[in-house]
Amino acid sequence: CLSSQAGKRTEQRERPPRSDTSSGHSPSNSSNASNLQPATAGSLGLDLAIVEDIDLLTSAPHKLPTDVNGPLIINNATVGALVFGRSSASMMGLIVLPGVIDADYTGTIYVMAYTLAPPIRISKGTRIAQLVPLPQLTKTMSPVSHDKRMDKGFGSTGGIAMLTLDLSSRPKKKVTIMYQDSNCTLTGLLDTGADCSIVDPAFWPENWPLLASTTAVTGVGGLTLAKKSPTVTVCIDGKIVNCVLSIVPLPDKVQCLIGRDVLAQIGMVL
Repeated sequence: CLSSQAGKRTEQRERPPRSDTSSGHSPSNSSNASNLQPATAGSLGLDLAIVEDIDLLTSAPHKLPTDVNGPLIINNATVGALVFGRSSASMMGLIVLPGVIDADYTGTIYVMAYTLAPPIRISKGTRIAQLVPLPQLTKTMSPVSHDKRMDKGFGSTGGIAMLTLDLSSRPKKKVTIMYQDSNCTLTGLLDTGADCSIVDPAFWPENWPLLASTTAVTGVGGLTLAKKSPTVTVCIDGKIVNCVLSIVPLPDKVQCLIGRDVLAQIGMVL
């Protein structure tokens, strides 16, 4: 009886499938980018693994350290690289933001990532991103600064644009909140970008109850576990709706924020 491999040339024989490269620990805590190896002979990228266990508790972007340091040297030439997420990371709900690694960067290579469905845990050694080497075509051009980047990154060569909402420009209305036989009137900021309506705890009547909630409100400062009101009646411009409000600290001078949950019911368009 002949085996299934008999009579076949070496190049015709079936090769084993590519193994899973999503996990596994690097031999050391940190290594030079030049020591990276492609997963297969046809790979364009070099895998990056994170160096510690990390929990993502919010949907805000996180800066994740890898086990690799720059510079990246290929065929005796220093090159830059683009950072992209791996498909396996996307499948687990981790979104990796594209990045650029300069040819003169010598520090730890970080990956910027976030998740749309927190919380998730990323275990040490998980390969979540890949470096795609890129020749430095700007090498012969005159730079703005003659300082080398070295281990500086994330905006070290320029200012950062902070995109914030000018609260003074948002429409405001008098909002009357009624609970049982009492009521309070606040100045409400109308915001169609907010999913839920919020009252700052400092303006919530002390004799009105607060209920425990599993709802988390995410803002510039991160994630906050909200308290919630009982069902209350909200009146804006004579229009009345019944709803439940979240009780969470708001920016200074903002008493309450009226979001889509209330605005949609009263038919208000900003």
